[in-house]
Order: sequence, then C-alpha cells, then structure tokens
Amino acid sequence: MDLSLFDAGRFDSHKLDIVRLAWCRQLGLDDTALNTDADRVEHLVSTDHVTVLQLADTTVIAGPSWAIDTSRSVTGRPGEDRTWMSSILGDRSDRYEIGTHTLAYGSDIGHSIDVHDPLISHDAVHVRNLAAKCADADVAEAFGQAVSRNWFTLLGDGRPADSAHSLASAGYSEEHIVLADMRVLTDPNHRRRGHAQVVGRLATNDAIDEGLIPQWRSRPENSIARRLAARLGYTEIGVCHKAVVRA
Repeated sequence: MDLSLFDAGRFDSHKLDIVRLAWCRQLGLDDTALNTDADRVEHLVSTDHVTVLQLADTTVIAGPSWAIDTSRSVTGRPGEDRTWMSSILGDRSDRYEIGTHTLAYGSDIGHSIDVHDPLISHDAVHVRNLAAKCADADVAEAFGQAVSRNWFTLLGDGRPADSAHSLASAGYSEEHIVLADMRVLTDPNHRRRGHAQVVGRLATNDAIDEGLIPQWRSRPENSIARRLAARLGYTEIGVCHKAVVRA
C-alpha cells in the first residue's frame, strides 16, 4: 500500500472521524487532536516507547522528547517498512522490539457467504480446539490479545456440534467503545477453501450491527490476511509502528 496515494474519499468521512477518536484515546491524546489539517501531530509521553502512526493524511509521533526531536528531521510519510522508525531510533534500535501493522477498516454489511447454511458455534471451546491445531506464531498473531466475546467458529458438519471439527474462527474485542478489533484463525489443513471469509464476514457484520467500526490489523508481509480483508470490504487507510523497549 502506498499511503501517499490515500484518497480520503475511499472511506466514509464520519467513520474516519470515529477512527481518529479511537486512536486519540489509544495514544492518550485529546479527543480532537487528529481533527486537524496539520501533516504531523506530536505527543510527548513519559515512557521510552515510541509509536509512529500514519492514519489517512496525518502522521502521529508519540514518544519521549528525543524521539520527537529526531522525527522532525525525517521527511515524507511513514510507509509499511520500518525506515521511519529506524531513523528515529538510530543507535537505540538494538534496545527495541518493533511491531508493524497495516490498518484497515470496514463500514458496510456484507451479504455474500459462500457456504450455504454454515454450522456456526459461539462457544470458546471450539476456538481453543482450533488453536491447538495451529502454529504458535499464527495463534499469537490472531489472538495475541483477548477476544472478549462474539466468537464465530465454522464447524465441519459431519459430526454433532459437540465433537465437530473447528475449521476457522473469527472474533473481536471492543476498543474504546467504538472499534471492533477483528481476529481470524484457520486450521492449516483447511485453508484456501473460503472458511476464513465465512467467519470473517459474520464477525464483521456482527460488529457493525453492534454499532462498532471493524478494524483489521495485519503484518505488512501477510498478503493473505490483507487480501481477505479486501474481499470483506475493508479499506486500508493507515499503518502503525510501535517500538517497545526490550525486557
């Protein structure tokens, strides 16, 4: 994604304002701090952690004073690579763990599900059964943070529900009362069959029904997750880099 080509018209402006509000709260900014025509917003924090957020046309730098001072010499906009963050950290880079996610948001209910009358479970036990079959890295990316409710797990229909195979799961957690942070996980032996699209659609629709804006975070190199989000109607409008001091 080339953020320099972002067109604000691709995403509903009212919903974009709500996304901005959520990020203001996430970063500890005033609620209206991102309602600005400024290219950059700086936010001084009391820790050594550094966040670089590109959201629509605005760049946010949140960090200690040395990070903010250094960022003023970095030109252009942050992209998916870590050039911006590396330039800010400089010789401090070895002290940090850097995580990067593209940010996509959904706004419309989708009505197409490729599986007729899918067998869906809302029981967390079926998610745990699925996670046990997946690589630790996949589980960590999909469910690195707790999903509080709203599980949708597609089950194989060859057995009773209590013993059916978990094919794919999607769920979300609420963030700042306005966003639904989406998570999707698929059994590695049942991928590329549209299962993730089924549960992703159901979870996305549920979030919208609840009055939330679905948020889809993906590692930049995870092209499969990003293509899935695009098929579900999500629009990529940003990227977030977080540098956390190593323990």
